[in-house]
Amino acid sequence: MPYPDLPPSPLSDAARRPAELMPFDRFGPEEYELAPEEIEREGDSNRENGLRARLRAFAVRVLVRVAWLGLAVLLALGSAGIVAATGQPPQGDNRPELTYGADQVLSNRLDAAIHDLNTLNNDVVVLGQMARDVLSNLSQVNEAGLDAAYTDGDKAVSEIDAGAAKLSSEFQCATSWTSAREADLARTYSRTMIDRWHQVCVAIDSVAPLKDNWAAMENGARVAMQVADDINNHDSTGAQALQLATQGRYPEALAMLAQASASLADAQRIATNLATVGDVSTLTEWLQRSKGMDDALALLWQTMIDSNGRVTAQVTAALKAVNDAQALLPDNSDILQVVLYEMAGDLTSDGIAIETAKGQLASALADLTGGSVLGQ
Repeated sequence: MPYPDLPPSPLSDAARRPAELMPFDRFGPEEYELAPEEIEREGDSNRENGLRARLRAFAVRVLVRVAWLGLAVLLALGSAGIVAATGQPPQGDNRPELTYGADQVLSNRLDAAIHDLNTLNNDVVVLGQMARDVLSNLSQVNEAGLDAAYTDGDKAVSEIDAGAAKLSSEFQCATSWTSAREADLARTYSRTMIDRWHQVCVAIDSVAPLKDNWAAMENGARVAMQVADDINNHDSTGAQALQLATQGRYPEALAMLAQASASLADAQRIATNLATVGDVSTLTEWLQRSKGMDDALALLWQTMIDSNGRVTAQVTAALKAVNDAQALLPDNSDILQVVLYEMAGDLTSDGIAIETAKGQLASALADLTGGSVLGQ
């Protein structure tokens, strides 16, 4: 704070000296002038910096334009892809990038189905063997063998039917395989997978007739065996009747002969039904001749009863009728095998159908696996 009674303080150094005392002459223009070589260096530096700046600016403009051009190309390609994708559905292997995931899932399902079809094929092989066993045992009139074949065949058919129904439902094989269905599947799966799917359905469909074929074969064999049983019962009972007649026990012989004739009548009834669907002419002829023999014996024995055992003209005529009827019968029982073979005609057809189905399944599996089928 200044005091009015005191004079102002003098300057203590040069910075506070009066202007006229300052050495301004030492700070004239000549103090700031650059040497000629420094001026030249500075000009070169400025030109170099300017050139670099222009180059950088040009490079930046080029890069920006390239970046925009690349972005435009990507957008154009992306738009073209979207248009192509929405314009038409993927067609099989032409667009594997769109079906790959679904194909993998379906492929695993089809592999499992092929494994199940191999199991199914084993059951079909068993059924084919049972069909052959039926024909073999029928020709030998082996009822025990037939019963065993029926049991094993029924089990095989049951497993085939259940397995095929499960696979058919899983892969919708009951639905008609049309071009429209294939076009619909092509939206999700590749052509290769669709073809494999179709092959699986073909394999499943090949076993569809087996249930009916086996049922027809088993029923036919049972009918044939019923006829054979009737004939055997007739022959056995008729032999007992003859034994009684030779002992003069004509009333008992007639009663026994009536039982034999009942068995023969049952066989004739079956033959009549069979004749509407097939040729059983040998069986029909044999049954008629056997009935003629029974009628002749019944007349003879009744005549013997009426004559009290005496040989009369009526007895002689009846005996001649018996001899004539006997002459028409075969000398041995081989006729039974002939009759059964004739009756097995339709059974053979059923057996062939079973073998055909077995072959179709094996072929379909070979196409799916590219090799041999298990169980063959």
